[in-house]
Amino acid sequence: MTTKAIKENKSHIQQSLGGKIFNVFNYLFILFFCFTIFFPIWDLIVISFSRPQDISVLRTNMWPTVWITDAYKYCFQDPLLGRAFLNSISRTILGTLYHLTICSLAAFSLTRKDMPFIKFFTIIFLITMYFSGGMIPAYLNIRSLGLLDTFWVYILPTGFSMYNTIVIRNYFNSIDKSMEESATIDGCSMLQFMYKILLPLSKPVLATVGLWQIVAHWNSWFDNMIYAKPESLITLQYLLRRMSDSAQALQDQAAMMSITDQMATGLPTPQTIIAATTVIIMVPVVIVYPFLQRYFVQGIMVGAVKG
Repeated sequence: MTTKAIKENKSHIQQSLGGKIFNVFNYLFILFFCFTIFFPIWDLIVISFSRPQDISVLRTNMWPTVWITDAYKYCFQDPLLGRAFLNSISRTILGTLYHLTICSLAAFSLTRKDMPFIKFFTIIFLITMYFSGGMIPAYLNIRSLGLLDTFWVYILPTGFSMYNTIVIRNYFNSIDKSMEESATIDGCSMLQFMYKILLPLSKPVLATVGLWQIVAHWNSWFDNMIYAKPESLITLQYLLRRMSDSAQALQDQAAMMSITDQMATGLPTPQTIIAATTVIIMVPVVIVYPFLQRYFVQGIMVGAVKG
């Protein structure tokens, strides 16, 4: 074996060893990162199922000493909880579908290079990413449209996002243009091409944007507080926020009481109530995410880079 071959062999061994060391540290870093995400969630779950005396000391809660469900009973005994669940699920489904429809149509229009005034409309859309009218003009606009104290105040104002439109448009531009040409030759109109060919091929980006909207609608409570006063329109997030506020008031009262006195009241502590409400809010999104996860990475990478 020549000297050159020996050097190349040593270099290959060193590179392989360096790669293995890098992989080990990479895996350790990813495991540590996952632990930093999972541990706070697990701590919330443990607190929500724990007794007051088990969480009253400054220590890590790895497992409940005694499993109890008093905090969840306190949350689920509210008569508005069923209505809040229904409103939140309805606004999440309808709002997401409406948003995807509007943004997909806008994105498809922006891919038409021969559309008149396309640069002008693109600039008008882009301005909305950097400037907004503010809370008071938004409230006056919604009131003038007759959306106050209606269910549609959750749906219509959230129908368009320029950022999501750009992501979808970039994904549309990544699809081979020859497919549209072939469809046109076969007598397919623009809308037929969009709904029968383009959208089915764009499932990754639609699932990505849809997941963003699902989380946004599910976590939204501010519009309920400002625009929808009737109890029949209450959403889960706003209801649980009110429970958290009540828990905070309970905490102020409990500050003057001992643990024994708090247990005598028969009510869960504010910490367990807040933990239970957080878990209730989190569970539906955790259930939905695995069904969209396989599209998520592909959609965000192609939609953000292409075009």
